[in-house]
Amino acid sequence: MPNVVRFFLVLYIWAIFELVNVKVLFKHVLFLKRKKEDAIKCVSKALLFIIIIAIYGYFSWNRNMIGVMLFIPLIFLKSSILMTSYYQINAKHVAFAAFFVELVSFAGCNVRILTPFFHWKDNLINGYVYEILGEIVLFILVFLLIMLKKKNIIQFWIADLPVIDFVVFTVLLFSISVWETVAFLSEKWPIRLYLFYVAIILCTLVTIIRTMIITRNNNSLTDFNNLLEEQMKQATDYYNQLIEQENQTKKFRHDIKNLLIALHSMIREEQNEKALKYIEDLNEVCDQLRPKYDTGNFIADAILNTKETKAEKFNTKISFEGAIPAERIKDVDMVIVLSNMLDNAIEACSKIDGEKTISIKSALRKSAWVLNVMNPSPPVKVANNHIETTKDEKEIHGFGLSNIERAAKRYEGNMKLSYENGTFKSVVSFMLN
Repeated sequence: MPNVVRFFLVLYIWAIFELVNVKVLFKHVLFLKRKKEDAIKCVSKALLFIIIIAIYGYFSWNRNMIGVMLFIPLIFLKSSILMTSYYQINAKHVAFAAFFVELVSFAGCNVRILTPFFHWKDNLINGYVYEILGEIVLFILVFLLIMLKKKNIIQFWIADLPVIDFVVFTVLLFSISVWETVAFLSEKWPIRLYLFYVAIILCTLVTIIRTMIITRNNNSLTDFNNLLEEQMKQATDYYNQLIEQENQTKKFRHDIKNLLIALHSMIREEQNEKALKYIEDLNEVCDQLRPKYDTGNFIADAILNTKETKAEKFNTKISFEGAIPAERIKDVDMVIVLSNMLDNAIEACSKIDGEKTISIKSALRKSAWVLNVMNPSPPVKVANNHIETTKDEKEIHGFGLSNIERAAKRYEGNMKLSYENGTFKSVVSFMLN
């Protein structure tokens, strides 16, 4: 087989492996929403994918470095371009894919450089064979990470990085790869220089990982602050409602003497039906002055009142039974659990037609607090106490579940999820020591 044919065969095998990995990342790491596109557009993008590789391969084989550099951006984007036929993709997803494309290339380049016992010349075929090996390793690694994530052993943090970080890291890795390749092609370097490059590689990878962790922590703090701001607003709104109710109560107490005089006059004149109607009207006024929720926790009352207003927009009622602790659990943890459970339930109800009811039962004992929330829901799959669904279904129930579980574990409690016959049930327990 001529070398040029072998080269293009290896090049397309590498591109196919890369495409498979990008698809796995989009589906199982980013959970992108699927979309349908007509056959003509799909075929056109597939042809564009093939043409980009062919032109890049032509420039590479003929050592046309200007053409290679011009096509480098398209090489990073080729898989994302084809994947737009199947997923709803934005700039962050493209940058995410480009980073992994370069990460595999970077790994392949360094494995090649750090194995000087191989006969390594300016051999394009040999270079892309290493990249194919890198793609295979990436596929195995991502598969293992997905398995660990399903068992809730790890969480993917890399998807939290902004576009600019993906672009910077991609350019950084690409630049180091080019520098290494040119340096090691120029002349034979001593073994100690290999160790120097190992240090550079490790420091680069550590920097990327630390950036992921810092970004994740910053995002968690931002989400936490947003949650607190939202709950403070809810508490403030509820407090204003209580002030208004208190003002109405004062007016009612001020008028009670005149109201009783009128009622006495009706009874004395034997206007019984009118008196009964008058008493019913008074009962309605008293009901309006009575707080709808009285859980024993002021902030919980505020949350329930606010969430009820949100639920009513989707023809949904909230039913509450029991009491919520006001002292032995931090307000922040109670807010995280109750707010997220209600948000999930309301979001699920918004996907269903007709009248719905969210049932909340709170059991407070000396040693434990158990919060049980049941709501109508579209079908979801619960496995190993975690939701395994499509992205659309994750949007229904996935908000804050990890936060709820972390809050419960701080009190040696747990979270249990289940779905049966159109009803989603979540139970969170706290041990009150």
